[in-house]
Amino acid sequence: MAQEYNLLMQVRGQEITGICVISTTPENEVVGTVVSEFGVKAFDFTYANGKAQVLNVIAMLDKWYIRKVLRKDLAFILENLPLRQDAVKKKRRLSFLPNGDIEMKNERFNIRYTFTPMDHETD
Repeated sequence: MAQEYNLLMQVRGQEITGICVISTTPENEVVGTVVSEFGVKAFDFTYANGKAQVLNVIAMLDKWYIRKVLRKDLAFILENLPLRQDAVKKKRRLSFLPNGDIEMKNERFNIRYTFTPMDHETD
């Protein structure tokens, strides 16, 4: 079953919003994608054996140093997501907020990721 989140990335005063969809394969590999609110895919990602990969990155984010930061931030988030408890590692902090949001701060590069679970109501 896929988990869907509204995603807000704040980087040095700039904001990027979109939707993040995460699912787990039968082999326990996590796969996901981030799509902008306009429907443009920003990037895909995978996570297995403690390592994340960032794939199919849009041109404006397709720089080695951006991919490296995204890869490490996603690895930190995805290794702690199933635990559902706050975590700190070097300059990264993951928090599970009372309202259900998941927030990760990369203090080294001043990046904040906020994942807000999407509610799917049925009639």
